[in-house]
Amino acid sequence: MKETTAPTKRSRRSVQSVDRALDLLEALVAAEGEVAITALATRTGLHVSTVHRLLATLLRRGYVRQNPETSRYYAGAKLATLSEGRSRFGELRLRARPLLRSLTEATRETANLVVLDDLQAVYIETMPSPQVVRLFTAVGNRTPLHATGAGKALLANLPAGRRDALLERLDLRGYTARTIVDRAVLRRTLDEVRERGYALDDEEYDEGVRCVAVAVVAAPGRESAAGAPVAALSISAPASRLTRQRCAELAPTLRRAAADLAEALRDQTGAAS
Repeated sequence: MKETTAPTKRSRRSVQSVDRALDLLEALVAAEGEVAITALATRTGLHVSTVHRLLATLLRRGYVRQNPETSRYYAGAKLATLSEGRSRFGELRLRARPLLRSLTEATRETANLVVLDDLQAVYIETMPSPQVVRLFTAVGNRTPLHATGAGKALLANLPAGRRDALLERLDLRGYTARTIVDRAVLRRTLDEVRERGYALDDEEYDEGVRCVAVAVVAAPGRESAAGAPVAALSISAPASRLTRQRCAELAPTLRRAAADLAEALRDQTGAAS
């Protein structure tokens, strides 16, 4: 593959290696999942050897991760939090950590903090289960809204207009035989989620994995629309341990944690003002 030169629009003072690394990171994020090194080379117009060298550095620094089973690459945890700094996500993660820890201690399962990012759900904090067989979710993982518990909890609690606009844009891809791929069915499911107060991922994203999630509803003024969710809290585990009945039993615990997080955020807002 022929390696292309930097676009003429770029300033002569630009650092080529930095430009290339940023092009590579942008290509990884745009891929929305794992991507092969040859595909990255094609997307960026860089030679495979150059991509390999850049990936080695980004991998070492935590900006990129590699799946050892497929040898494919995906965006690492640092990309999810680097730009946030001391912003509301940083505050959100700080306030959520003790609650996630309490959830994990109470359930002995993995607890997660998830936010909405356009058409995806992004994991910005996680507390792993102490059990040997457990779910591992990396900070920065991006997952589809329609196939995950947290994604459905976020969607269901959006103001109607914003929710409907997002639903029209979603690519309802099937990940397992249980994934909801019909838009009308998804709408009915979201209505049910809103009514009962929690959402399920019933082996819809990964076979053998189940998840229960609730929305953390914002105080007025924290989002563009009052009542919009700032995040979702979820508990995920092997389906053999996290049965549907256990999901329903854990939902009140999750709702209490979500209420505590919303209250902590309100207190912080009041203190700041």
